[in-house]
Amino acid sequence: MSVEEALARFERMAFAQFLRVRVAQVSHERAVLRLPFQEDNANQGGVLHGGATASLIHMAGTLAAWTGLDLQAEPLVNTVDLSVQYLAAALREEITAEALVLRRGRDIFFLDVTVRGAAQQLISKGLMVYRAPQYMAPMRLYSCPAPPATAPVKDSPPVLVPNNQDFTHKLQITTVSHSPGSVCLAMPYLSAYGDEQGNIHPGAVAALLDTAGTHASWSMVQRQGTRGATVGIQLSYPEVGQADVVAQAHVERRSEEMFFSLVQVRAVSTGHLVAMGNVSYRLLEGR
Repeated sequence: MSVEEALARFERMAFAQFLRVRVAQVSHERAVLRLPFQEDNANQGGVLHGGATASLIHMAGTLAAWTGLDLQAEPLVNTVDLSVQYLAAALREEITAEALVLRRGRDIFFLDVTVRGAAQQLISKGLMVYRAPQYMAPMRLYSCPAPPATAPVKDSPPVLVPNNQDFTHKLQITTVSHSPGSVCLAMPYLSAYGDEQGNIHPGAVAALLDTAGTHASWSMVQRQGTRGATVGIQLSYPEVGQADVVAQAHVERRSEEMFFSLVQVRAVSTGHLVAMGNVSYRLLEGR
């Protein structure tokens, strides 16, 4: 693993050349990239397109991750998650992205990326999860990872064994129905779940969304010795309120270990969308 190898690999990235991205600094598990202002990277009015910013964030995170890999072994690498927050507009100016490896696991990198403008003002923040398996066998992708979402049987037993001591029980999350790759979970609205305005707290909703994605993943793999963990969640909150909610999750795609679920959280009384997002989950099956 070397900075030189990472740079050599980066120079082969056609899209970086297409956007005219420049490498400013690279060291072990750190990368700084620059994107000069160009009219064809901007919207009307000279504001940098959000897609260009996201591309720069991804490139910086990728390069930082590569500096911690043995690239001569030609590892199979791919992005698992990318989350971008846009804090300010970049108007006719060069932007700089600095990526740092927050944590490196056995084969997963967690990265933080900060984008600043010409005056060092914050433009955007990104969080990224990058994967580089330590084995050379091609990753198997299941083109039909889960059956289409169907009407699950009501009152079916929960996917995971209930634990009266865990956070799910504390929030009174229950299984409404499930089928392989799909679940519907319910959570009541209680005053204890309220925010400062009395609406259901976004954190409680996030916990429900995470749990739904987790259960949907486990519903497809239930073998002795299997262990799993959430890699990342992404959420949007279209509406707030004081109502019982249900979360419907469906695994849209999986590889041998990674499960990607789409989740919608709706108010029981009105059917209005309270939150929507996706959950990336990893399951390591026992042999």
